[in-house]
Amino acid sequence: MRVLTCVGAIASALLLYSADAHGHKIRLRPPPPPEGDEVMLAVARAQGTIQKGTFQQLLDHKNPHLGTFSQRYWYNAEWWAGPGAPVILRAPDESDGWDGYVGNTTQSFEFARTNKAAVIALEHRYYGESSPFQNLTTTNLQHLTLDNAIQDIVYFANNVVLPFDKKRTSSPDKAPWVLTGCSYAGALSAWVQRLAPGTFWAYHCSSAVVEAISDFWQYFEPIEAGMPKNCSSDLKKAIAHIDKVLDSGDAKAGNDLKKQFGLEAIANNDFGEALHLGLRGWQGLSFKLGWDDPFYHFCDYIENVFPEAKNNSKSHIHVPGPKGVGLQKALHGFARWSNEMLIPNNCNSYPYWQNQGNYSVECFNHKNPQNPMFHDTSVENWADRQWWWSLCNEPFEWWQVSGPLGQDTGLVSRFMDVNYKRAVCKNYFPREGNNTFGLDAGRTFDMINKKTSGWDVGKTERVMWVGGEFDPWRPATVLADRRPGGPLQSTPEAPTWIVPKATHCSDAYIKNVRANAELSRIFDEMVAKMKSWVDDYYVSKGVGLLSRLDKVP
Repeated sequence: MRVLTCVGAIASALLLYSADAHGHKIRLRPPPPPEGDEVMLAVARAQGTIQKGTFQQLLDHKNPHLGTFSQRYWYNAEWWAGPGAPVILRAPDESDGWDGYVGNTTQSFEFARTNKAAVIALEHRYYGESSPFQNLTTTNLQHLTLDNAIQDIVYFANNVVLPFDKKRTSSPDKAPWVLTGCSYAGALSAWVQRLAPGTFWAYHCSSAVVEAISDFWQYFEPIEAGMPKNCSSDLKKAIAHIDKVLDSGDAKAGNDLKKQFGLEAIANNDFGEALHLGLRGWQGLSFKLGWDDPFYHFCDYIENVFPEAKNNSKSHIHVPGPKGVGLQKALHGFARWSNEMLIPNNCNSYPYWQNQGNYSVECFNHKNPQNPMFHDTSVENWADRQWWWSLCNEPFEWWQVSGPLGQDTGLVSRFMDVNYKRAVCKNYFPREGNNTFGLDAGRTFDMINKKTSGWDVGKTERVMWVGGEFDPWRPATVLADRRPGGPLQSTPEAPTWIVPKATHCSDAYIKNVRANAELSRIFDEMVAKMKSWVDDYYVSKGVGLLSRLDKVP
């Protein structure tokens, strides 16, 4: 999930909440690249090692007569050994494509370097410059489906004529293709293996969310397990108190409470949603960034460790113990965070509310069907329209909400529930004739799991799985503790790794990998295992390229 912009200190927190203002930015993508990576990528672009191409993709794979659209991809053939050499394909994210995935700072590039392979990153249909329609109405979105996304990958691999291999000497029938991805892209990698096998030789699935879950309250379990105990203890007390007041039926008390947070203008459900946004920073944590992250700034506020104290070298900072500071102080700090970090310059950073002042809260108001974010049907919209379509239409759902009373973490308000999230779908996607979204037509998340098999990945061959111990998306992966039978057990043909203390897509960037000794060790094991699988291809085919691939600097 590259939605979180963790640059540093107070400024980074403002960027975080601007990117995640109204809780709509709930994508799964990896965190942003570490500082300095863009400089290295700029050099690679200038040197011409990163190139762009386009491919004519079928609009609908079940109805090829409907024609094609232009799908963008990037490639780097710097390490490609020539005819018959491997190809690493980075599965597409639910976002505009990024050429950095083929740069020399990423996991996918390291797979290419160690296997003398080319590396390619494919842009997802309906995003960036790969959309068949510029007006994303309910009708025009009908071809944005999981089935088409899976078949896009297979069709591309089997039909693309790569500029560095115009004779297709490294097509999947002549060379090993490796499909790699993390988060939703990791799930696509797994689903291609499950539902469309035969094109790719091996697969890498990092933080791969293979199980669709509607009431995804488990998202907050890894956060609770990894976050400071004083912060979780006090946050639970504050949320329980807030819910009690809002549920009391005393409208004045509820309004007075919301006013303390600067959010009296929005409904209770929207208020509950806004309160959980401080937890969003957890997903973007990295070993490289360390403690200087918006999530920990949020906890500092809860624990009454305010910026003025941290910025004063003469100030003695008292760090509360595991029990925290108690309800009243936690509420005070929570409200300060909302007024100082969440609200200022947030909504007016969006084009819809640029002229409404620094303290507008309209971006939190998604119970209002007239909210302009619901009516922006452009490909470049700021409201994650395409991803919301996938959540509502497949439907993946994955609503990160409160769970059953007494079972969930208590970190988020009970006013943020499944029905609240589903109502947003109707605001985004009004019915157009016979065209509507999957939930409205009666489809359920169970149908997705029946199609893909969800957690039950079966007996796989040359598929590697990796995830972070504290990844909030881990409960939807094969490494979930709640998976029937427990986390998938590692085998030589389907090895698994759970990276201690890591969060989402921790293996995506080399700088983050090398910032932690245990992750670095696991990463080297992954790279070695993938190389052994690629080598096995040439041994099994009896071709002579193996010796050329064996000596890598």
